[in-house]
Amino acid sequence: MKILITYQSKTGFTKKYAEWIGSELNAEIKEIKNINDCDINDYDLIIHGGWIMGGMINGFNKIKNLKPKRLIVFAVGYTPKEKVNISQIANVNNLGDIPFFYYQGGMNPEKMGFIGLTIVKIVTKEKSIFKDATNKENIKDLVIMAKKIQ
Repeated sequence: MKILITYQSKTGFTKKYAEWIGSELNAEIKEIKNINDCDINDYDLIIHGGWIMGGMINGFNKIKNLKPKRLIVFAVGYTPKEKVNISQIANVNNLGDIPFFYYQGGMNPEKMGFIGLTIVKIVTKEKSIFKDATNKENIKDLVIMAKKIQ
C-alpha cells in the first residue's frame, strides 16, 4: 500500500508529528503546498495533518477536495487533548466518517506572528514562551489504524 502524509505546519509541531507517522508507516511526506491532483491519485491512503485554529484544520479542505481514495486526518493544537472537544472539531470541519486524531503540539513564539501571539495571550492568559508538548506515543492509534487498512 502506498501512503502519503501531507501536512501544513506553522510552528513545526505538526511537521514533527507528520515525520513520526511517516517514519512508522514508511510513507512519503509532503508539505501541503507541494501537493497537486496527480499526486493524490497515486496513493492508496492519504494522512493529512494540520495545525488548528478556531476549530479549523489547516489544509484539510484542500486535501478533501482532491478526493483521495482513503483519508485519515490529524490536527495539532496548543490545548491539551483532555480539554479539546473532538466532536466539535469534527463537526466544524465536516469530517463525517473520516477518522480523526488530535495531538497536543506546543508554542513557538518565533514562528507565530503577532496575531497568533495575541490570540494565545487572550485565550490562555499565559506568557508566550517556547513549549513543546509533542509526544511520539500519541501517534500509536493512528499508525495502528493505517496498518489495518493496508
